[in-house]
Amino acid sequence: MKPAVTLRLCESRTGFQVFFPYSDVVVRTALLAAGVRYSAPMRGYVLPATPEAVAQLQAACAPLGLALQVPPVPALAKELPAPTPQEALLSRYSQHIALKRYSPQTLKNYRGAFLQFISYHAPRLPLELSRQDVLDYLAQRVAAGLSEAYQNTLINAIKFYYEQVEGQPRQYYEVPRPKRPLQNPKLLAKEEVKDLLLSTDNLKHRAMLMLAYGLGLRLGEVLALTPTDIDARRMVLYVRAGKGKKDRDLPLPDSLLQLLREQYRQFRPVTFLFEGQRPGEPYSERSLQLVVKQAAERAGIRRTVTLHMLRHSYATHLLEAGTDIRIIQNLLGHSSIKTTEIYTHVAQHNRPASPLDTLGL
Repeated sequence: MKPAVTLRLCESRTGFQVFFPYSDVVVRTALLAAGVRYSAPMRGYVLPATPEAVAQLQAACAPLGLALQVPPVPALAKELPAPTPQEALLSRYSQHIALKRYSPQTLKNYRGAFLQFISYHAPRLPLELSRQDVLDYLAQRVAAGLSEAYQNTLINAIKFYYEQVEGQPRQYYEVPRPKRPLQNPKLLAKEEVKDLLLSTDNLKHRAMLMLAYGLGLRLGEVLALTPTDIDARRMVLYVRAGKGKKDRDLPLPDSLLQLLREQYRQFRPVTFLFEGQRPGEPYSERSLQLVVKQAAERAGIRRTVTLHMLRHSYATHLLEAGTDIRIIQNLLGHSSIKTTEIYTHVAQHNRPASPLDTLGL
C-alpha cells in the first residue's frame, strides 16, 4: 500500500492532527521541515488549518511520493470570528477546572451545566446577576422537571464559578439543596455474572468485564489502566488516582492475570491496557457500556445492565461471603464507611426467612 499523510481536523477547527509513518526518518524530517509540529497536549503531530500550511505540506509530500489526504473544510481559508463574552467566559471557566485537576467527567458535567446557565441569561454575564436571579433560575429549572441529581450538579457548577473562578465568599451563593433519595444499588446474581462473562468471546471485552467484577473497578478506572499497573510478582493491580484522586492496591486473581497477558499479547497496546482503534488512545466509555449491554442481551438478561452494576455485584457478593465491611470499604476506595454500608441493604446472607415458608402452602 502506498504510504500517505492524513489530516484530521481538530475540535477547535484551527488545526489538523497529522498521521504519517512515524518510523520513516526521511518522511518525518521532511514533514517537520514543512511546518508539522509535535503537540504534547494532543499527543501527536499537528499542523495549522490554513491554506498556506496545507500547500507547504503538499509540496513536501510530492517529491516523496506521499499522498496527502485533506478532509473537506469549507471554513479553512476563513478567519475565525472573535469569541463572544459568553464563549470567552466558558473557556476561562473550563481552564480553571482543568487547572484544579478535576476529572474529565466532572469537567464535562460542570461545563455543560454552566453553559446552560450563561446561555439562559445572555447577554447579561454572571457577575451582573443578583443572588435572587440565580435562585429564580434554579426554581425555573426545577419547575421544568429537572432531576434532583442534576440540580445538585447545576448548583455545584454555578457555585464553582462564583467561588472558585471569581473568588467570592462561599456563603454568598449558598442555595437550598434537594434531599437525595435513598436508592439501593442495582446488581446481578452470581449466575447472571457468570452467564454475562461466558457470553463474551472477545478477549479484550471479557478482560474489561472481569476486571470490573473481579476487582470492583469503576468504568473510568478500567479504561485508565496501563500495562505497568500490573505487578505480577506481588499479584497486585495498582489503581492510580481513582475517584477522589485516591490510589489503591488490589489483589489480582491468577486467572485474571493470565487473561490480561493474553489480551496484551494479542492487541499489543501502546499506552493504555485497553485501547480503541487508534493506538495510544484509551477504549471509549460509550463503547464499553455498549459491550456490557450486548453481553447482557446474549446472556438473556432482560433488564438494563451497566458496567457499574458489576462493581455493585462485587461488593455485595463479598459481603454475602462474610468479608468484613471495612475490608470491602478499602477495596472499593470509599472514604466513608457509610458509602459502603449501602450494600448491607441488598445482601441476603443475614436476612431471616419469611414466615410464609412456615405455612406449608
